[in-house]
Amino acid sequence: MITRKNTYWLATAMLAVCMAAAPVLGADGPPEPPADAWRVVDPDNLVLIDTKYGQVVVELAAEFAPGHADRLRALIRAHFYDGLSFYRVIDGFVVQGGIGEGTASTKDHPVEARDLEKRWPPLKAEFDRASAPSPVFTPLGNADLMAPEVGFEDGFPVARDPKDKREWLIHCPGTFAFARDNGPDTASTEFYIVIGQSPRRLDRDLTAFGRVLRGMEVLQKLQRGDPDVESGVIQDISKRDAIVKMALMSDLPVTERRAFQVLRTESKFFADSLEARRHPTSPFYFRQPSPNLDICGVPVKVRSIAVD
Repeated sequence: MITRKNTYWLATAMLAVCMAAAPVLGADGPPEPPADAWRVVDPDNLVLIDTKYGQVVVELAAEFAPGHADRLRALIRAHFYDGLSFYRVIDGFVVQGGIGEGTASTKDHPVEARDLEKRWPPLKAEFDRASAPSPVFTPLGNADLMAPEVGFEDGFPVARDPKDKREWLIHCPGTFAFARDNGPDTASTEFYIVIGQSPRRLDRDLTAFGRVLRGMEVLQKLQRGDPDVESGVIQDISKRDAIVKMALMSDLPVTERRAFQVLRTESKFFADSLEARRHPTSPFYFRQPSPNLDICGVPVKVRSIAVD
């Protein structure tokens, strides 16, 4: 009998076999990660956002905000977002979609907003969590202006405070989070995705629980609002780009799925690439760059294959 769990492990096994057969060295480029340097993403944590420009793939870090992850899955399975829009888009900042929190989008969708709080009550904030022994925390290796310590867990950029033993996801480009009203426990249905400069001032002040694996170029094509007019809400409803559909990879027929894998940030391959980025040897540099790295400027490799 094929269950969701069985198909997940089947995809994991298939991907491992395919990657094991891949060459370690690229034909014309840098070394490729070995098979054991990859982590297969659980399809129940893969969110697919369809737009007229293409598809955006988001991985949820459900362990950081289980309540918000469960709510998002429920909203997606209820087709809540299908046909709504990215109604607030600020160049160099965020794109925002959904309805709730008494915003312009709520007023523009009176039918969908009816009894919204009753159907989707406000969530308890999950701004941070107790530091966990697993997954492995890989320190960036230099000081950060916004947090006592930063690094990576399962490919996600993470900050933590060793004193209070708490950790949280960082607002880097591609970060997926829920919006809220002024109160901390007011998030309901609205989400936003960072598309520009890292708004680190939002760290640990909103519930971030995912990151874009593929499709940032799609988000950059969305119609912008004027940041000086109603905080970037696009005033002409006809110019707002639609959320055509949102789905979970685990809910697609197996023949339509893709298996995504993320480079293990606790792997030797990642450690070596981090060191190479810190101390580049390319003759391009006439002046050696600072060895200090920006947590949001360190890429983590992602790849995918079809699941047969």
